[in-house]
Amino acid sequence: MKLEEMKNTWGEMSKRVEKQEILTTHLIEKITQKKYNSKMNKIRYLEFIGTIICYLGASYILMNVSKIEEEFIQVLAGLSVALLFILPVISLKSVRSIRNTDIASNSYLEIINLFVRQKIRFQKLQKINLALGLLFMLIILPVIAAIQGKSLDQIPNFWTLTFPIVVSFFLVFAWWVLTYYNKVLSATEKMLSDINN
Repeated sequence: MKLEEMKNTWGEMSKRVEKQEILTTHLIEKITQKKYNSKMNKIRYLEFIGTIICYLGASYILMNVSKIEEEFIQVLAGLSVALLFILPVISLKSVRSIRNTDIASNSYLEIINLFVRQKIRFQKLQKINLALGLLFMLIILPVIAAIQGKSLDQIPNFWTLTFPIVVSFFLVFAWWVLTYYNKVLSATEKMLSDINN
């Protein structure tokens, strides 16, 4: 009789341990998903702020397009508005694709591979956004001058001082943003690789 009791007790304890192990694994997956989303939200919030700024800029141009007399500058204004609508879409779409990685439903190796592919895609899209941002900056300058009723030639020291400072500021800001994003992505990748340890 004691042997039967010991077998039953052992069986019950094994079931409890298995159940506890499943609960622990599920809890770890939930916590990891939360940490992952938290890290990706850092990027998402910044991109959302950038989207609002782009849409405000597009609104400003659209409200003042009637002040632009030259046809060529009007075309540049249209291109500027189009870029201000396209840039946020590219950014938010890339953030959404990397953020929506479901950690719980994939194996460890699948998660890492998926994240690395999403990370590379995200970085490529950010570089495209950087190039389009530089193009936008070149296009918007004559538009802003025309809205103010001036030509770029009428602005003192524009080509020798203002333009280089604006380009330098843009490049430094873009470098800072890309560095920050890469830092967040690397920390996220490290967190995901630590899951298996």
